Amino acid sequence: MAPPLLAIAVATGILMVPALWNGSVLFYWDSVDYVYLPFTGELPMYRTMPYGVFTGIGRLAGTLWAVAAAQAFLVAYMLHEALTAFAPRPAWRLLPPLVLLLSVVTALPWRAGQIMPDVFTGMAILGIASLSFERGRLSRLRRAGIAAVTAGAIAMHTTHIAVAAGLVVALAGLGWLLRRRWPDLKPRIGLAAATVAMGISLVVGIHWVTVGRPFITQPAAMLMLARLVQDGIAKRFLDDHCPAGSPYRLCRFRASLPKTANSFLWEGNTIPNRLGGWKAMEGEATEIITESLEEYPLLHIETAARLTAEQALMFRTGDGMVRDVGWLINDTLRRYYPDGYREFKESQQNAGIDFKTMNGVHVTVQAAAQILLLGVLVVAWRRRDRLSFGLAVAILLTLLGNAFVCGALSNPNDRYQNRIAWLAVMVVAVGAARLRRSDEVSPTHGLAAGVGTS
Repeated sequence: MAPPLLAIAVATGILMVPALWNGSVLFYWDSVDYVYLPFTGELPMYRTMPYGVFTGIGRLAGTLWAVAAAQAFLVAYMLHEALTAFAPRPAWRLLPPLVLLLSVVTALPWRAGQIMPDVFTGMAILGIASLSFERGRLSRLRRAGIAAVTAGAIAMHTTHIAVAAGLVVALAGLGWLLRRRWPDLKPRIGLAAATVAMGISLVVGIHWVTVGRPFITQPAAMLMLARLVQDGIAKRFLDDHCPAGSPYRLCRFRASLPKTANSFLWEGNTIPNRLGGWKAMEGEATEIITESLEEYPLLHIETAARLTAEQALMFRTGDGMVRDVGWLINDTLRRYYPDGYREFKESQQNAGIDFKTMNGVHVTVQAAAQILLLGVLVVAWRRRDRLSFGLAVAILLTLLGNAFVCGALSNPNDRYQNRIAWLAVMVVAVGAARLRRSDEVSPTHGLAAGVGTS
């Protein structure tokens, strides 16, 4: 077996360790929809179909282990290609130790073994960074492979489209701002932008084929309304607009609105359900959001900034990987994956996994890595190391963009930032390797032998 293929295979095996230890693939509350979608094709109005198509791998293979294995392989492949684009040594040499490091100090392998689209977020970002900043390190065929996987990763979740498109726009703006101070830095965003467009086209095409109508995302006003409920903006709006004769049905519940978005949407006999369901409430939710934006713009801006900051600091491992998901997913597993049901019943997750000790390491290391990420930027700027700077700035922009998309436009959860926090650790590791290699080649300057200028 060729060294790169062997390295990818080893990395895939390392990424599978948490799921193998668990005795079952890992589940989140939302996993249930992605388990049954390949069998029923019944798309809930708060989901999109592409990841449901991907989990069809499980239906074809007769086991959800095939989904986890495919995810682990794709992560290993994208890491290998990113190392080829950015690292100073052969990627196959660096891949296994890097994946081992990430498996110890981040949640990456837990994401790879979970039936959720979250593992694809980091893949999409690595793909865009590689396509934007590699310059002659990857063949045309390998760039095409990265673009294909990246487009698929972008399609897996609506937030991926927003984060990826925002990153491409931000990188284009950065290249324009630094066009005179650092002309060689300019990212080549043509293929990256085309890849985002391909991802969006995939979403539209998959929905056209599977649902019968082309769309990118389903109406999401209810999700935003839930965030306004959590932040108190909805309560203020209803207090201002609910005299006798108000057209808003939500006025009936203005004195008893839940404290959290999740309670408003999911817990018990929810207010939306009592008012006819999500579809029946979508129009009213849109009106409340639109009018509140017009009436309280500063409040919305302040709230969005606060939530973005909160989300940026929330990245604990284990969010939603709890035994309680069993009541939601057991019947679905029993019906479609009987062996998977038995595995889950005997799994560590169903017994209850204690992530406290693990998070003592994960949170500390990932927080330190995000601080060191700024150091990588400074050192790379001074040494004119275009690759280190490009990778670091892409990940920094992603961390901020993801915090805004998930925190301000939805509501903060550890799961959202945890899915990409491992990227900061990777950048610091690659930056350290490039710095060390530069020093080995030339103690006096990091530009020797093209290491700093590649």
